[in-house]
Amino acid sequence: MTGAYPIATGGTFPDKEWVLAEIEEILDGEARLTMGDHCAAFEREFADYVGRDHGIVTNSCTSALETVFRTLDVSGEEVIVPPQTFAANASSVLSTGGELRFADIEPSDHNLSLESVRERIGDETAAVVVVHFAGNVCERTPELRALCEEHDAVLIEDCSHAHGAALDGRPAGSMGHVACFSFYATKVMTTGEGGMILTDDEEFAREVAAVRNRGLDPATDDSRFEFLGSNYRLSELAAVLGRSQLEHVDAFVDHRNEIARVYDDVFSELADRGVARPVSPPPNVRSSYWRYPVALDDGLDRTRIRDRLREEGITVDFAYDPPLHRQPFVTERYDTDGVAPNAESAMSRHVCLPIHRDLTVEDAKYVGERAASAIRKAGSATVDR
Repeated sequence: MTGAYPIATGGTFPDKEWVLAEIEEILDGEARLTMGDHCAAFEREFADYVGRDHGIVTNSCTSALETVFRTLDVSGEEVIVPPQTFAANASSVLSTGGELRFADIEPSDHNLSLESVRERIGDETAAVVVVHFAGNVCERTPELRALCEEHDAVLIEDCSHAHGAALDGRPAGSMGHVACFSFYATKVMTTGEGGMILTDDEEFAREVAAVRNRGLDPATDDSRFEFLGSNYRLSELAAVLGRSQLEHVDAFVDHRNEIARVYDDVFSELADRGVARPVSPPPNVRSSYWRYPVALDDGLDRTRIRDRLREEGITVDFAYDPPLHRQPFVTERYDTDGVAPNAESAMSRHVCLPIHRDLTVEDAKYVGERAASAIRKAGSATVDR
């Protein structure tokens, strides 16, 4: 057992020999460096895994989101996003000319609130983004899609946390009109840098593929730039890594669920007392457990808890602090006071325990027990004051 516990390792590659053999072919000039057979195969295989008709690889989830918003032509229209997410969910809207509108989350699961979206959606809404926080699929995704269809808006699933997760047996990424995935180094499955757009709409997929590749129409063999595009392509080297990871993503998720069960057991007493509650998925959700967030009682000083654990060689962190609507590039454009009180409260009162594929059950027991002890001590200090 090592002394430090990173949030994620960037990934091991069980099929290392196959990866090296495929990369050697590329290095020997026997296969393309970009936009070749591996990218095409990765698109097909990942779309099949999630149950969608079309997959389009990109070099990040940020570029996937930008490609989607550019294809939807959100310029001058509103896009509703949640606050408990990465900067790209806002920057991608702004960079494509859209207007941000924030909806709040449900405190119980830290996922997008259906009622909050219902209060904000209207004729000017082009799209709604639902983020499956920490790998827990938002239970309200089907209802969010129906609400979007009432207003002629597009529901986009941001599945950056949710590879291999599911709701009622339906894979994350299969329920919205469009889905975007990240394969960044810290994700459940990784290509180092990379992303994927999934859709069932053939014409939308064609335009997305064109916008991703400088606007070049993939339906023709000549150099016809039908669309205004950018270079968001994925390399063949990254696609090789993605294909190898996809073979094992369910095993990766199984392992994370095993670690989560250990943490659940350790925190059961604190949860019963309302001191520290794991933000766990409901029974009908299979989580990918990209993170293991623990919601803390109001009086606990999470910085003190983090620092105490750091002294013991254990790293915990805070997801999305500050939340998206409080980021400087947002607040300089919008007045966001009071738009998401649930998110502000939830994001300021949680810690995330390490959970990754290199963490063993024994490691998790140790980390969980030390974290629970630090929380108890923080609670005692609060009482003493």
